[in-house]
Amino acid sequence: MKPKLSSALPLLSLPGILLLSLLTVVLGGLAPRASADEAQTWITLGADAFATLQEDADVTRGRHPLTNYGESSDVVMTRVPTRVLADISAKIHTAHRRCGGFMAHRTLQQAQEALDRAGAADRGAPIAYILDRQAQVQQLADQVQEAPILATMASLSNDFNNRYHAHPSGTSASEWIRNRWQSYALGRSDVIVELVSHPGATSQPSVVLTIPGTTLPDEVIVLGAHLDSIAGGTSNPDFLAPGADDDASGIAVLSEVIRVTLAGDFRPQRTVSFMGYAAEEVGLVGSQAIATAYRAAGTNVVAVLQFDLAAFNGSTEDFGLLTDRTNSTLTTFVTELIDTYQPTLLWTLTACGYGCSDHASWHAQGYPTAMPTEARFGEHNQAIHTTSDTVATLNNSAAHAAKFARLGVAFAVEIGIDGGGEIFANGFEEGSTNGWSSTTR
Repeated sequence: MKPKLSSALPLLSLPGILLLSLLTVVLGGLAPRASADEAQTWITLGADAFATLQEDADVTRGRHPLTNYGESSDVVMTRVPTRVLADISAKIHTAHRRCGGFMAHRTLQQAQEALDRAGAADRGAPIAYILDRQAQVQQLADQVQEAPILATMASLSNDFNNRYHAHPSGTSASEWIRNRWQSYALGRSDVIVELVSHPGATSQPSVVLTIPGTTLPDEVIVLGAHLDSIAGGTSNPDFLAPGADDDASGIAVLSEVIRVTLAGDFRPQRTVSFMGYAAEEVGLVGSQAIATAYRAAGTNVVAVLQFDLAAFNGSTEDFGLLTDRTNSTLTTFVTELIDTYQPTLLWTLTACGYGCSDHASWHAQGYPTAMPTEARFGEHNQAIHTTSDTVATLNNSAAHAAKFARLGVAFAVEIGIDGGGEIFANGFEEGSTNGWSSTTR
């Protein structure tokens, strides 16, 4: 069942507490002493990104060289001043063309757990992903429109100074998204829309809309995107950061999937949650908090789909499917959704490195994830994290993003429904129609 998102981590056993205390003493003794008023944050990041930061004393503001407190596979654990997280994000983006590139942790315990799981093998899927709802998918996906997607991208990138997590505009953006999603849910008393706060981590709340499952409510599907933005290589929250592609496009895709499915009176058997994550750009803060709470509550999340960068068509292929920190079985199913429902479109496999988006938070908790993105890594929009990440740079078009919205509809319907049974109150007719008509591509 859906957990209380503010829940804390599960209690440790006495041996666990003693072990953690010993680890804290040992690592604390090794760590450079910070001034009394200098907050510190544990982070895990790719070994390549760690090496980059080791070479740049300006970014870490006196914490140079950084200390490697542990390493697993290609991931390193270290500790940095909290106030430089945005600068680290900018440095990693400049050097590796990678969004974020690290995970920020509230405690040493959480950082150590993330490090321990960094090299974990791909787990099998908790359920069978079966493609068997073509009539329902087709009827809903045909309702996807470019205009509302573009309108959401324009509103988020134009109507707020930026969506930086520590800026009042970032909180206002969360509230705007909440209100927009609530407007789509009018008349559906079963649908819950809420702001999820992250005390002590960020003032920006995440936004969650949940459609409870009718017969399998304890099996949960998550579709997510991040709502914050960043630009300029600075932690100055007043700096312009429109973030039209990164990641207003992902929020716009989620919003269109919500609009279409609720307008079609979609009542899934499994619970389907749509999540706009806070503070992704400074360490996947919102998604980590939510995924950790779900794991602590024992929530059975059976599939997670992440949308991050959806509006720039930079490759020959229409979709780049990430292979790192994702589940191979679920990723294969996503390619089957593309081949079935958008057969003229192309996909390829690519990788983005450690902590590049919020799917990594769910993967770290052992949940199956998949992430389609706008292009091959390296061929994505080079205007992200700059003041030029605007809808104008995207030619004022949401044509590419609409492909992701259709994919999102297919994902929610095909996994949200288990086998047979009527799940639309308005009773869609069964049929064998496959693919898209030429007028909707």
